[in-house]
Amino acid sequence: MMAELSGGRNRSYTARRYHGPTSHVNPRWRPVVAVLPVVALIAGGWGFYAIWHTYASELHGASAGLRPSWLIAASVLWLATYVQLILLWAASFPWWGSRIQWFDGLRVFTLTNLTRYIPGTVWQFAGLAGMAKAAGASAVASSVGVILLQIVTLATGFAICLSATPRLLGSWAQDMSTNQQLLLAAALVALLVVAMPRLLPWIRRWTERVLKKPLPLPVPPTGPFAMYAVRVSLGWVGYGLAFWMLTHALLGDAAPSAWVAVTSYVASYMVGLLAVLAPGGLVVREGALVVLLTPSIGAQPALLMALAARLWQVGLEVVAALAVVAVDAVRRRRALARGA
Repeated sequence: MMAELSGGRNRSYTARRYHGPTSHVNPRWRPVVAVLPVVALIAGGWGFYAIWHTYASELHGASAGLRPSWLIAASVLWLATYVQLILLWAASFPWWGSRIQWFDGLRVFTLTNLTRYIPGTVWQFAGLAGMAKAAGASAVASSVGVILLQIVTLATGFAICLSATPRLLGSWAQDMSTNQQLLLAAALVALLVVAMPRLLPWIRRWTERVLKKPLPLPVPPTGPFAMYAVRVSLGWVGYGLAFWMLTHALLGDAAPSAWVAVTSYVASYMVGLLAVLAPGGLVVREGALVVLLTPSIGAQPALLMALAARLWQVGLEVVAALAVVAVDAVRRRRALARGA
């Protein structure tokens, strides 16, 4: 997705790989870069264990009727969506005058994303800055790129959720079909694409007043930003459809409809993002998902799906991080062999 660096930049990348991930890093970042992969994997593993240990009895009852084909399909779609959004984050670096190689983007994000299960946000943002710097990219671009992604994620998620609550739009929308709600969601996202570049300067000024420090939030070109917003929206749909497949894997014919599952998952995910004091949105997101699914499938199945979805997601995040670490080790050995 991202264009590879060329010329001298490619040679410096090979050298950096050969000498190790921290050899060209500012000394103040080296402890963060060195310890972060271990901390991230421990945090992800702890999150997985804590959820399973706390709710093992509730989750065990669902294993009898598990449909493996639906579970595999859900997992593949979720991972593909996850990777697509990480690459989208990496592709935004040029807006800050920086650049990161696509695999480095995967490595940095998959590891630092696990640290959000540690209370507070210091580990995640410190890790993003330190590991991006080690990869030869801008620490500012890595952190502010996540902030921009969160802004667009919340805005597009709100548009998708609004399309599923036609009663909020007035009596004329109460009898809308699912297809009409899909068209409404597309129209709201298109409106967002037009309005967001005009809103970003205001968002930057407001955030700077709250944080009391400059926020280098650029206004991207209209065309690239439109594609950016569309891909974030498709990311929501991918996550939502993966969750719907998961409900089929556990509930079978009792699963909710696709659009109910998608919009419930998106809305609960957004609530978890807004609950900044809850590590990874734990408990808050699950509670929202139970409330949203209960009218369609009942309270007990809704609770089961909320717990299973969290356990499933954390497990996939750990798998993705382990896969990237393994591939990175192979790449490093090959680089050392070429250097030798």
